[in-house]
Order: sequence, then C-alpha cells, then structure tokens
Amino acid sequence: MRLLSSKNSLRKYTLKKVNSNCPICDSREAIQMWAASCEQQASHFLSPLKDSEKYQELKNYIKFLQGTPYISINKCSICQFTYSYPYIAGDKKFYDLIFATSNNYPKERWEFSESISIIYNERLKNPKILEIGAGDGAFLKKILNKKITNQNNITAIEYSILGKSKIEKLGIKCFPIDIRAEENKLPFKKYDFICLFQVLEHLDDIHNLMNKLKLLLTKNGKILIAVPNEKIIEFNELNGALLDMPPNHVGRWSKISFKKFCEINNMLLVKHSVEPFSIKNAIFMIFSYRFLKRSQKNNTLEAFIRYKLNGKLSWFLTRLVVILDFMRSPRIIYKILFENKKLGGESQLVYISKR
Repeated sequence: MRLLSSKNSLRKYTLKKVNSNCPICDSREAIQMWAASCEQQASHFLSPLKDSEKYQELKNYIKFLQGTPYISINKCSICQFTYSYPYIAGDKKFYDLIFATSNNYPKERWEFSESISIIYNERLKNPKILEIGAGDGAFLKKILNKKITNQNNITAIEYSILGKSKIEKLGIKCFPIDIRAEENKLPFKKYDFICLFQVLEHLDDIHNLMNKLKLLLTKNGKILIAVPNEKIIEFNELNGALLDMPPNHVGRWSKISFKKFCEINNMLLVKHSVEPFSIKNAIFMIFSYRFLKRSQKNNTLEAFIRYKLNGKLSWFLTRLVVILDFMRSPRIIYKILFENKKLGGESQLVYISKR
C-alpha cells in the first residue's frame, strides 16, 4: 500500500501529481493520494485466513472488473472530487462475494431525521417519495410512522433480497433495478423527493445518474443525498485506520465537488450540512478501524484474534487490544479532541433542486 509511514502511528499521503480524468469535471489535473493492488483490495473485504478460495476468487474478479491489477485514489485539483482510478464501481457479483447472506442495516442515521425534517417542512400532502438503495426500509418506515405520506406514494429500489422482502412487508413497492439503465418501470413518472442515503459513493456513471433523477423529479422536486464525510475518511486513513477501498466506495465527495456536480448538471445545491461531531463515536470508529486495518495482514495478532479465535475469547481480546492501542496513542486522542470542529461527524447531507 503506497502510504508513507512516519515513526509514530500517523501517516502521510503520497501526494504525487498524476493525469487522470475527473469523473465530475473531466479535469486531468489530480493528486494521487495512495495506490493499492488487487490483493490488498481483496484483503480489505475478505481475509484468506477466513476463506482462501473465496479470497482468490474475489481477488481475480476485482482484477477482471477493473481491468488492471492496481488502482489509485486520486483527488481532482479543480473540483476536489476524490475518486478511484480506474473509476469502476463494484457490481452485483462483487457484492455477492464480499457480503454474507444477510446485512446489518442501520435503524438510525443522522441523515434520516434531517431529511424527514426537510420533507415535512415542504408541507406537501401525500408527497411521492422514491428511495434508491433503500436497505431494509428503515428510513421509509419512519416516513410512514410520521404519517408524511402513505405506502402507495412511496417507491423503493433495492437489490438485496432480504432488504426487498422487508420493504414489501411495509406495503411499499420495491424494484431491484439500476435507475440509470431502466426506464418506465416505476409506478410514477415524477417524484417530489428522491433520496439516496450512503449510495452515491458506491456508484460510477454519475452524470447519467443525475440525468435520470432530473427526469424523475417534479417541477419543484428535491433530491436528498447523504454520503460519508470526506474529512473523517481522511482522518482515519492518515491515522492508521481502514482505507476507503474501491471498488466498494469509488467516489469521495465534498461541498466543493457537490457544487461543481450541480453546476455541470444545471441543478441547484440548496443546502450542505455535516453531521455534528461526537467524541465518543470518533474514538470508537478510529480505534476499531485501526484494529480491522491491522487484521488485514495475515501475520498480525489482530488477524489471529479475528480469524483464528472465536466466542468470548475473541470478544475479550479484541477489546483488550483496542483499549491498549487507545492508551498508547495520545497524539491521535489529542487530534480528535482539538480538531473536532474541522472534522464533523460521519455523514454529510446535500439538498438539491432544479434551477
């Protein structure tokens, strides 16, 4: 992994100038943050200690999908969009390989309550709502509980068989389609609100996506998009935690990149907000992610605990190692405590409308 290590646990990006087309503004001026091989990519998602055959299959498929044994993470010098190069997102087979038969969908997210407030304040009677990548319907269930609209006015898009079945139990129509490719399969031609929560960072072909969304919006329709906070991602990466690894996440957004994206697509960025910072969440995330990052190397104590042990012993030793790491890392704690205003929380939310 081409990340330069210093004597302590902190790291520096390589920051090498490269030429690669930005997926948003098409600029070729970029800085390479880091690079990885398909072996390192596969190890991020699945350890060979857990399933060596599946690991090999995943490694080979990542190489096939990307068309190269190496990827780099580049940051556009013009619009500040950070993207994988090549810019190719994971497909159904990729996610079938890295995920188990069930997913743990979050029941609560900061962007859920923020988006509900935005939708409620529009004061529309029974607005038509489309959620793309709806998980198991946690957000839509809240919409129904708040009586903002009814089941008949809600449409969901979700690939997961488990998620789709749970959404349909709410009485909501759910379609396992790619919104960029499919036409005339949704129950409504226009929607008042289109929501994408923690979805956009997984997608390539983003201008085609926006073209589709614009066609599906009513005249005064709004798009609500939540993505990970890029400042937290950079903080994690520079402090020995998990990398934001493609082809799962292929785009890293900021307020500047959203502005440029909207400008190019003749849309208006009405509002950009960042989840409030939480010291508890930040500490838990960074040190649990540092443990997971170390467990990706087969010969580490963390890998042994995670993949060779089980039950209460694994549970106890995981927490012990994380606590010891916390106690040995005063510089990271200092940065969390004194840079929190710059960092913010885990998510950012944008509110986009037609011009």
